[in-house]
Amino acid sequence: MSSKKFLNAVQDVVPEMLDGFALATPHCARVAEEKGVLVHVSDVSPKRETVAVISGGGSGHEPAMAGYLGDGMLTAAVCGNVYASPTAEAVLASIRATAGKKGALLVVMNYTGDRLNFGVAAERAKLEGYDVDMVVVGEDCGLSKEKVGIAGRRGLAGTLFVHKVAGAKAAAGGTLKEVAEEARRCAEAVGTMGVALQACTLPGAPGVAREVPDGEMELGMGIHGEPGATTVKQTGADELAATLLTSIFTENEKISKLSEGSKVALMVNTLGATPLMELYVIARAAFAWLAGVKNIQVTHAYVGTFMSSIDMNGFSLTICALDDDARVELLDAPCSCSAWPKSARVTQGQIISVGATSSSAPMANGPPKTSEGAAALRAIQSVAKALIAAEPELTKYDSVAGDGDCGTTIKSGAEALLGAVDTYPLDNVSDLARAIGHTVRHSMGGTSGVLYDIFFTAAADKLAKVAAGKPPSVDVVLLGFSSGVQAMMEYGGARAGDRTMLDALVPALTMATVTHMGRKTVTEVVAEAAKAAKSGAEDTKNMAAKAGRSSYVNQDVLKETPDPGAVAAATWIQAISDAISQA
Repeated sequence: MSSKKFLNAVQDVVPEMLDGFALATPHCARVAEEKGVLVHVSDVSPKRETVAVISGGGSGHEPAMAGYLGDGMLTAAVCGNVYASPTAEAVLASIRATAGKKGALLVVMNYTGDRLNFGVAAERAKLEGYDVDMVVVGEDCGLSKEKVGIAGRRGLAGTLFVHKVAGAKAAAGGTLKEVAEEARRCAEAVGTMGVALQACTLPGAPGVAREVPDGEMELGMGIHGEPGATTVKQTGADELAATLLTSIFTENEKISKLSEGSKVALMVNTLGATPLMELYVIARAAFAWLAGVKNIQVTHAYVGTFMSSIDMNGFSLTICALDDDARVELLDAPCSCSAWPKSARVTQGQIISVGATSSSAPMANGPPKTSEGAAALRAIQSVAKALIAAEPELTKYDSVAGDGDCGTTIKSGAEALLGAVDTYPLDNVSDLARAIGHTVRHSMGGTSGVLYDIFFTAAADKLAKVAAGKPPSVDVVLLGFSSGVQAMMEYGGARAGDRTMLDALVPALTMATVTHMGRKTVTEVVAEAAKAAKSGAEDTKNMAAKAGRSSYVNQDVLKETPDPGAVAAATWIQAISDAISQA
């Protein structure tokens, strides 16, 4: 096995996958005579009272088609080898296993092999006395009308809407003719457009089937890696969604005629490697384009893995026109399959406001009026600039000890401080701590962000009780510092010696307190605190991590690398010292 896959023998991947699916899925079984056929167990009866809905194709597109087996959707799924059509014998076996007196509808994606093999099976089944009809789905909008030859458009993820509509109509007791007509109308009302940054890697292959140059993307790449319509420069999600949707609204006749105020279903489908994070960014862009450009409402949204292409890095957008109330009812009808969402109805504009309270909103102010306030301004500006400059170093350390985001997280908070400091209540120490906490809360993510939020919130709470309205003197600052550190330990669970930022903060607090008690100057107090913080941060090189992400890292890897949080703390304490000494 030359590629990185979690498989046994390459030739066994499909039968072993289907075995696993049958074992793990309720009411699912394989047909003994044809190992590529999966059926919904409760639907296997010659006395079946509803139309059997059967589909299939090559494997590699999971969860399609087996994932759509269940009441209200597919009765049988016929799976060929990877990207290969199932045999006519397998299709015929699925008809024999599931078709009752109302017959069977075959829903086939428009590929030559699938059409031929399902077609042969349908004709042979008719000879055996079965009532069979076939609907072919070809909704790919990757090629213009002028370039679509006699082969027609390819079948893509839009086929799943046809499955759902046909399955629901069958479950409701529709005749074969009624189920087929509903399926055909739905097939005309769906359009799909895909894009990929990289083709898939076939099981056993040494690499990807076909390279897409860096910085480019292929519009309309097929789900088997077939060449798309064109290769273009990679763009942002908003522009890309607009490009794909424009193609759908241009190439699908029914969708192109939708008027303002129309309703549609939207499917954002990963082709394998594109993660949900990116899919939801695309979904947001698609919602915005449909509402803003077309004044069309999305009433049903499907985001996830519905029809993949093994590990292709790409996605597809599908639009299903909901201009037919019956189609909407069929989409909303319940189904028991594992891969179809239980509910896809969406409600627009789900944004609520809880408002800001006096305890959380900062109090705006102007330039400082006291010498202590002026010193606080210089210190905050010095801290912000020092932390911004330290970003590369912090990122380097955190790439070893954590997830690599410490530097950028700290920099984000520092930039926000620099932008907001001129509005801070610099002459009121409790309000100042609260304002800094507000800035940190809204600019820093990750563990560092929440710990500093806790630090400044606890400090502000303490100072509001003992020093409300007072300027930031050494006495009151140390009270706030102590409360902040205690809160960090209480909520974070770490202590000095655990290889965290506390290994800089606790020594700094201790040394500052001792030095201040010795009636030293402010400059001396802060300078000694900075030395202690730096020494504490250096000592973390030889500490075993007991908290945070670094506690999961092999401790040998951490040797000679200081904790980035401790280095950041030492950096800002030193920056305060520098600002005060230069005043």
